[in-house]
Amino acid sequence: MSTTVPNAPEIPRDDQGRYRSARLPSLRGENILLPLRLNQTGKSEAWQRQVHAADTLIVLDLFCGAGGMSWGFESAGFFVAAGVDHEPQATMTHGYNFLSKGVACDIRTLADPRDLLAQLGLPRVDVIIGGPPCQGFARIGKGKIRSIELDGYYDEVLNTLYQEFMRFVEVLEPLAFVMENVPEMARYQNGEIIRRIKRHFSAYTIDSRILNAVHFGVPQRRQRLFVQGNRIGQQVSWPKTQALVQFVTVREAISDLPVRTPPSLVEELPYEPQQPLTVYQQKMRKGVPRDQTDKIFDHIIRQVRDDDRIIFSLLKEGQKYRDLPPEYQRYRTDIFDDKYSRLIYDQPAWTVTAHIRKDAYRYIHPEYCRTLSVREFARLQSFPDHFRFAGPRTERLRQIGNAVPPLLARAIAVNLHRQLATHRTRQRQSEEEQQWSNQGYEQSSRRIAAD
Repeated sequence: MSTTVPNAPEIPRDDQGRYRSARLPSLRGENILLPLRLNQTGKSEAWQRQVHAADTLIVLDLFCGAGGMSWGFESAGFFVAAGVDHEPQATMTHGYNFLSKGVACDIRTLADPRDLLAQLGLPRVDVIIGGPPCQGFARIGKGKIRSIELDGYYDEVLNTLYQEFMRFVEVLEPLAFVMENVPEMARYQNGEIIRRIKRHFSAYTIDSRILNAVHFGVPQRRQRLFVQGNRIGQQVSWPKTQALVQFVTVREAISDLPVRTPPSLVEELPYEPQQPLTVYQQKMRKGVPRDQTDKIFDHIIRQVRDDDRIIFSLLKEGQKYRDLPPEYQRYRTDIFDDKYSRLIYDQPAWTVTAHIRKDAYRYIHPEYCRTLSVREFARLQSFPDHFRFAGPRTERLRQIGNAVPPLLARAIAVNLHRQLATHRTRQRQSEEEQQWSNQGYEQSSRRIAAD
């Protein structure tokens, strides 16, 4: 572990004897603007061909964000034709990485989902996916969600954006839908929200399950609720937990990235790994364009205050804020016990959240005295290296923290694609058989009339 830090006596102390550096000047870095893939020559025509092809399974991604779920579904064989999100920079990220039309708006302003399809030029939607934010859960916290009994809070939780997602399902009647949310949604009022969804959509076979991303090749322990439904008369198919001998670790995920000293705001760096790539790293490099195989993007790192650098150096892997000596604790340990946490190199990371856009102190690099870079966080979420993010550093981190890990989304999408493709093939065969039967009846009728 690197422990090169300033001498503590050189750092001023507050009136309680705790080390406290002066605030550092703001270093914003670049605001990354990415071109939309649809604007490339011939891509608009390619989009049209896809949505009008009989075999295409068309996906609409609501609350799409950067596109973690979109990546998983596209890699499983679906065509993600459009993404909707209220953040313009998120829709720019989505539009760069997918041959997809982006709609930057508050979904609640879309009075009729059918008008959106007409505006986009979509003949149909086969699958609706998305992870609607749930402010009620986010505000009142886990403990209160499990014990709350006040009707006011209950109504507030029910009046959340998940209802907008289900409104689109109700109007557009896709063959299937997949909704992601926090596990607390399933636990609220002993599962009342899930029961409501099942009662309301009686034409769909619906099931819900809490999955942990670490079981599907993601180097992160991240539990998320998925609600899945279909109207093809089949039971919901869930991915089997991979029989991993060992989970993918932080080291296996990020150890190949260039060594940098904070602050580092250079957006494009040489990619020159010093050791053979791990299986996971090879997976992350797959798909990088030929002219960029020697480059890495988004490996930018925040500056670090002198007192924070000392704190980082004192923490061993797995230790938290409460493990620090009192003179280095600036916050109450009964509230901020994990304000600082050092990742463990040979274990998966803990859950990455959108809070990383603020300080990321819960994700101190296992080896160096700094927090993780944008690209390192993307690796922990299983975004491949060719996946780029639009906006300033804080916005890119928010997109990454809010995303569904692509490898987790893919595990769900693979099973669903198999089901829907089989259903469509059988449906087409049935239609052809009916057509042949009708033709035979017409020919027989004509012969009888002639006789």
